[in-house]
Amino acid sequence: MGSLLHPVGSQPPGVYWARRGAVVLAVVLVVAALAFVFRPQQEPVVTAQPASASVTPAVTTPSADPTDSASPSASPTPTGPLACDASNADLALAGYQKVAQDGKQSFTLSITNRGDATCVLTVKASTFSLTVVSGSDRIWTTDDCTKWVPAASEKLKAGASYEFTIAWPVARSSSGCKTSKAVLGAGTYVANAAFAEDAKARQVFVVTKAG
Repeated sequence: MGSLLHPVGSQPPGVYWARRGAVVLAVVLVVAALAFVFRPQQEPVVTAQPASASVTPAVTTPSADPTDSASPSASPTPTGPLACDASNADLALAGYQKVAQDGKQSFTLSITNRGDATCVLTVKASTFSLTVVSGSDRIWTTDDCTKWVPAASEKLKAGASYEFTIAWPVARSSSGCKTSKAVLGAGTYVANAAFAEDAKARQVFVVTKAG
């Protein structure tokens, strides 16, 4: 203990105290360094973030189309008479059984309302046609001339008939209301009539040689 407080040596006491002071200082610095390294670590401060509100997207339900939900309206019922056609009318055709090459054939057409109610009859080139053929050879037709069809429009009561006639000059026809002057050959011919497309009638006759 005496040597610690009263250093013994060849050098002055101040030197020994300086050395001891340096050692003590070094120890203090080491201890301070170790204390700094091993000091308790401060936990990082975590700032709580407010939880974002969960947003549920709004689902838009399409409204029902008023045109779809509404019940379809019933088709209007015709208040006037129906048109005469193949569903409610019959077509008849009559003519001479024989006609000479230099003669004329007169065809009588009759349209009868076989329905239970009045129908409106319309006769014109677009609703009626008459054609004369010989085998597959088309000889004459009202399709070549609209004025060969006597136009008419009237109401036909149930059971009533409408008659009209068409004259055939025993000759060939061509478009533009033309007829040929060439004499037709003798033989069997067929007249085919059509009204409203589906009502049809036919007449078979013979063309004889001119007397």
